[in-house]
Amino acid sequence: MEQEGKEGSVANVEEPAVASVDFLDKSKFVRYLHRFALRIPRNLSHVVAKILSGYVLDMARVRHIVPDPSDDNLRLVIFSDLVTDIYLHGLPEEKQQALKKVVIADVVPYDVVLDYPYWPVEHILKEILPAGCEVPSSFETIGHIAHLNLREELLPYQKVIATVILDKNPKLKTVVNKVGTITNEFRVPEFEVLAGNASLVTEVKQHGATFRLDYGSVYWNSRLEAEHKRVFSQFQPGEVIVDMFAGIGPFAIPAAQQGCIVYANDLNPTSVKYLKMNSEINKVSGRVKAYNMDAREFIQTIMTPRLTDASSEEPVNDNIASTTAPVSSEEERITTGPSDSLTTKYESQISNAIKNGTGIVKSKNKMERVKDSADEIDSDMGLLHPGKNIQNGRNKKGRNFTTSVAKEKMNLEVKAWEHFDHVVMNLPASALEFLDVLNGLLTRDKWKGRLPRVHCYCFMRTKETSADVIERAEAYLKGPIQEPVVWTVRDVAPNKVMLCLSFELPEAVAFSSTSKDLIEDVATLKRPRTS
Repeated sequence: MEQEGKEGSVANVEEPAVASVDFLDKSKFVRYLHRFALRIPRNLSHVVAKILSGYVLDMARVRHIVPDPSDDNLRLVIFSDLVTDIYLHGLPEEKQQALKKVVIADVVPYDVVLDYPYWPVEHILKEILPAGCEVPSSFETIGHIAHLNLREELLPYQKVIATVILDKNPKLKTVVNKVGTITNEFRVPEFEVLAGNASLVTEVKQHGATFRLDYGSVYWNSRLEAEHKRVFSQFQPGEVIVDMFAGIGPFAIPAAQQGCIVYANDLNPTSVKYLKMNSEINKVSGRVKAYNMDAREFIQTIMTPRLTDASSEEPVNDNIASTTAPVSSEEERITTGPSDSLTTKYESQISNAIKNGTGIVKSKNKMERVKDSADEIDSDMGLLHPGKNIQNGRNKKGRNFTTSVAKEKMNLEVKAWEHFDHVVMNLPASALEFLDVLNGLLTRDKWKGRLPRVHCYCFMRTKETSADVIERAEAYLKGPIQEPVVWTVRDVAPNKVMLCLSFELPEAVAFSSTSKDLIEDVATLKRPRTS
């Protein structure tokens, strides 16, 4: 085994067997570098090291000045392999003369010990695994969890691999490996805990938001962080977002933080539980309406005109998921910090727009009017001026105003059947098939403003092209798509790539009569009796 670097190689060491299938013998990783060291008074160590510059030990994570085990008042300056003996052969004469002016040379043999903590993960795994096995080079991190996707030939060594990963990553507490293929209706992988804490309840922070989740029960992919930001960055304060496959809220929570109203749905009840929990944690529960339904039923539900309860002003809808989710003892042990200032950044614009009768902000002129109004509000009231921040949802006197304003958002007259701005369909395995629900979804006598923009995720095989994906989308949508934007998200397999297809919902499709009867039937079933 050799260690390459500025100091050269670790040579003339025996190659031991370091691991069995289930056991890692860390003592077998001890290596010795035979060097020489100069014993000097402690107070002269840095002066001497400067004189010897270029001839002292230079290895990553190894100190070249160490305590002398025989005397606390002395230090040892370790030479590089250029100095070959106690007579300082290899050290230039000028440096030897400079050294004599400072200290009497007292050179001793010294062994640099490189043990298990020194070696990086890749080096240790290369020693453990049989020749020819590919060393795992990366893994996904989800809070305190490391997620591996081990090849079949590595499975006999999975426990040892997991132990090494935990040892070398102090912030990680659990290592899991994906088992089999995804077969359940919620698209959640099955995991085997290989090492560490068996709990898969964890927290992830992205884009100023905190996401709590049970990794064994909900879908989460940390590699999509940049993609989440790319999409929700397109949303504007006051816009209405429809998230058909919301999961625990990677789109919904940041959108709400920047001032959007979000209708968020997921078929998995556990995902909805954490979606609601994350809305509370990030202080945006008043702007996120959570549903636990099939996506088609969800769309039909929010597009059904509803009467309102006079006492609450909130649309009557028994299918909306409850606002408060039960919290397990494991979840209670996870602490979360105060909400990010993004939570309250656009409170005044939205609130004033509603109170002044202009509705949710849409046009540039309306936004300007709201901005002018907001500029007149004193920041001491806990409302933000455009372009300013309030830390952790508090005003400068420390009064917490976020909760009361957030609760107000649940009472906004937001009617999805009249307008929404974006539809997010993040279920790449089958989202294209749900495009048919958008056909005939809107009604001309109720709809207000521009048509919504759709962001639909899907997979594309190597033999396919973007044109093939658009053609499939048009087939499900039952209409042509104008000016589609196809964005490559990431490679998910050697022959498969994940895409996001974005487009404005075509007018001919949106107002088609194809699906009107179905929507009207749903409306009839849900409309309360008036007599």
